[in-house]
Parts: sequence; C-alpha cells; structure tokens
Amino acid sequence: MPTPRSPKARKKNEWEPTMPPQSGLVQEQNPPSRRILYLAGGEDAPASQDAMIFSLPFAQLCADELARIAPDLVVFPLFSATLDAIVVLTRLNELGYSGRCLVLTPRLPKPHLIEAELRSYKGAMEIQLLTSDAPLE
Repeated sequence: MPTPRSPKARKKNEWEPTMPPQSGLVQEQNPPSRRILYLAGGEDAPASQDAMIFSLPFAQLCADELARIAPDLVVFPLFSATLDAIVVLTRLNELGYSGRCLVLTPRLPKPHLIEAELRSYKGAMEIQLLTSDAPLE
C-alpha cells in the first residue's frame, strides 16, 4: 500500500513543499522598483540593490530620456563646474517633471535659505537638500 508521501499516493492538486534554495545557485530576483536619475558630468552612478540608478549628463536631459528612465527621484549637485541646481530645476520643470529632487550640497552656514530659494524654482517638484562633508567633484 502506498504511503502518503509516495508518488502514487499524491493527488494531482495536492500541495507539494518546495526545497529551500541551495547555496551556489543563482536565484532569479525581481528588479528594484525605485528608479533614480543621477544628473552629473556623466560619471557612472553607484550600484544599488534597492534601486535602479541611471546616470545622465545634464546636456543629454530631454523629454525622451526623462520618459525612458521615468525616475522616482532625481539627484544632482547644488553646483558643479558645468551647472547649478537652479538650471537643473528649471529644465526639469520645463520637461514636466513633478517628482522628488535630492540636491547634494557641502556644509552650508544657512541651508534653509538655499532650500527656500530652490523651492521658488521647483514647479510641482519636492526638493530636499542632502548635506555632506565629502567634497563634490
């Protein structure tokens, strides 16, 4: 007589436990759902397991690229050798972007004044400053 675990005793719709993943096997993972656009001089964006990060030189920012990337967050420096945050915000506003923006800044004496000025250019965007002692390149 077949036992309940034997193949002959199993019914077609009976639940069958799965084996836990074995080490060394590649498991298919869902891609991250967050999409971040890093606007800078074209250097590569850092890798992340939590988000898809796209790096794009500001000169290449256009409606097609913005639609292709469809970012949840746009990250850019307050200023660099080639652009500043006001120029970026104005361009994003012209392209109809209405998501979140994270502006990278060095330590500032009165960051709330800078943030207030940036918000006057923002259109429908949400702006936040991120201050660091790390040098901006």
